[in-house]
Amino acid sequence: MKRAVIILTIVCTSFLLVYLLRDSFMLMAGNYLIVENPIEEADAIFLLGGGPFDRGSEAGKLYKAGYAEKIICTGGQVSNLLKSLNLQHTEAEVARINLFKNNAVPRRNIVALSEATSTREEADVILRYCLEEGFEKVIILSSKFHTRRVNNVFRSLLEDAGIQVLIRGAPSSLYDESLWWESETGLIMVNNEYVKLGYYFLKY
Repeated sequence: MKRAVIILTIVCTSFLLVYLLRDSFMLMAGNYLIVENPIEEADAIFLLGGGPFDRGSEAGKLYKAGYAEKIICTGGQVSNLLKSLNLQHTEAEVARINLFKNNAVPRRNIVALSEATSTREEADVILRYCLEEGFEKVIILSSKFHTRRVNNVFRSLLEDAGIQVLIRGAPSSLYDESLWWESETGLIMVNNEYVKLGYYFLKY
């Protein structure tokens, strides 16, 4: 009986500690997904598909600050919303439109590469483009919670080819990264990223 009471006390105390420290655990889980580098002047900024507005805003800031003269948008998927309107603009094309319409980036400084539909495919497309253009240093821009997976995929692939990679994360306008668990969108984003991290670890 005494042993059962001790075990129950330990279990209850553990649950209480987890509850009291839940915000700290959640914050650590989110922070683990964020991998960024100090930004330097580069040959180009590659804006990955999947979030043209938040990522586009960050790309526009980097462009205006003089970190790169060219922004290359990637992503070959067409959203269901655009399909329902009989529009076939890919992620790369939407990002390009957003950059020159809402972020004052000249059209001549934006390139759209509409071939890839996944982070890994984007890495392959970007590597090929970098080699063709002779780029030596590039900024890879995505959402903050996407940056660990981006770092895992891009760094070895590009740096094995002699191309320096700088990772930059754009903050979300839909949730606060430091309080992601308070937003349904933040919960979905973090959950999806951990699932995809596992998938990429097993596949690549």
